[in-house]
Amino acid sequence: MIELSAIAWVALIAAVAAVAFFYSSVGHGGATGYLAALALLGVAPASARVAVLITNVLVASIAWWQFRRAGHFEGKILLAFAIASTPCALLGSNVHISAQTYKLILGSVLTAAGVVLLSRSRWQTDAASLRKFCWPAALVIGAVLGLLAGLTGIGGGVFLSPFLYLFRWVEPKTTGGIAAGFIVVNSVAGLVGTGCVKMTHAGPLLWLTVPAVTGALLGTHFGAKRWSNSTFSRVLAGVLIFAGGKLLLEART
Repeated sequence: MIELSAIAWVALIAAVAAVAFFYSSVGHGGATGYLAALALLGVAPASARVAVLITNVLVASIAWWQFRRAGHFEGKILLAFAIASTPCALLGSNVHISAQTYKLILGSVLTAAGVVLLSRSRWQTDAASLRKFCWPAALVIGAVLGLLAGLTGIGGGVFLSPFLYLFRWVEPKTTGGIAAGFIVVNSVAGLVGTGCVKMTHAGPLLWLTVPAVTGALLGTHFGAKRWSNSTFSRVLAGVLIFAGGKLLLEART
């Protein structure tokens, strides 16, 4: 049973809404942010995992829908990643290992990717700057990221975005649409692997879906329709640095 004071609940609701706003604006579900907020209030990750996955699915679904409507999506690229990632996410959700080294390495990678992205004031998106998509590489990356998503209980979009940026397979905002779809399929796979019994134990934390959906509706409006590519890239950089920093802090505990 999760027991929080009234003040803690207000703080948690505000934090979840803010996380959903910024994460969804770049096509992410916000699982790392929700887990960080819950951890600060003393809620163990194991107790929050199912509720966070469900919230992740809802927020990422809104982001996926909004980015697709705005024309920022490539179905074939998502399919390449999802084919390999979904079964691996299902497998990873049933594996329990020490994640300290994983958090240290991945936190460093995400932080570095965010810093590199932040250092570039503009991301050139003309046709000449994009590279040809490589299916074999996408399948390998998808399998690895799917396994990591299952192990950590998040959708994996925060892992995928740096790779899409690094390889320049799509334009900046299209990374949002692809990452959102990637999060949905992996989070659903993670929920299936968790089992129906554990889903019923999410309890009062499921109320977090309300501020999360509200934040996502606002965030995706700005991310998909209002922000420029450079603003989108800066927000994405901030999300990556936050997620990477969170993992690095966890690795030290």
